[in-house]
Amino acid sequence: MKTIHTTTQPTQFPKFWNEEWLQVAIDELDKRKMTPDERFAYERTLAINAEVIRVVNAQIQEAKEETVLKMLRAGKLSIAEIAEYTGFSSKEIDRLLSGLRPTN
Repeated sequence: MKTIHTTTQPTQFPKFWNEEWLQVAIDELDKRKMTPDERFAYERTLAINAEVIRVVNAQIQEAKEETVLKMLRAGKLSIAEIAEYTGFSSKEIDRLLSGLRPTN
């Protein structure tokens, strides 16, 4: 107690403070302090954010598929090249290609 005035704030926290389990525990403690209305609002916000993330991921996937379809329509690249450039598997590209072909 005599030297408390000489202590300084740490400039770097210990590495374990960055571990995921510690953040989860801190978040859980914070949620327990919430009133029922605050907790409802928090959970609602989480649900809305999760839905937004799902929609954005679906849009990204659609954009990637559209890019692959444009590459297939151009006919300048092989399926293997398209797979290499886009990260899609050959099976995924074949699935997209079968959607392009007219059915008789």
